[in-house]
Amino acid sequence: MIRREPYMFIKDKRGAFIGICQESWAEVNFIKTAAGQLRGNHYHKETKELFFIISGRISVVVESTSTGEKTEFTAEANDMFMIEPGELHTFYTLTDAEWLNMLSIPMDNTNPDLHRK
Repeated sequence: MIRREPYMFIKDKRGAFIGICQESWAEVNFIKTAAGQLRGNHYHKETKELFFIISGRISVVVESTSTGEKTEFTAEANDMFMIEPGELHTFYTLTDAEWLNMLSIPMDNTNPDLHRK
């Protein structure tokens, strides 16, 4: 798991401009989740995922399927992180939350790159 910073951040009287990423992504999703919900709890063998938190607070648990190393943190508005292949990721929404999810490989519903431990 890699914590990321925006590539650009500009704030003035009009508001803010946050540069999320400059690389290409195959799929981009907007996710809205109520407080107290669980999302994820899976890993991918090939797909990378970039997450940008728009609002809310989310408890994030990431575990390497190869080493068992575990990382836990709380993500909030403007936090960004990338999940690498082989990282089991589970999100618990502490409050209502909204985020962007970007995938390096588009989801194939007939043969999804979703795996459970």
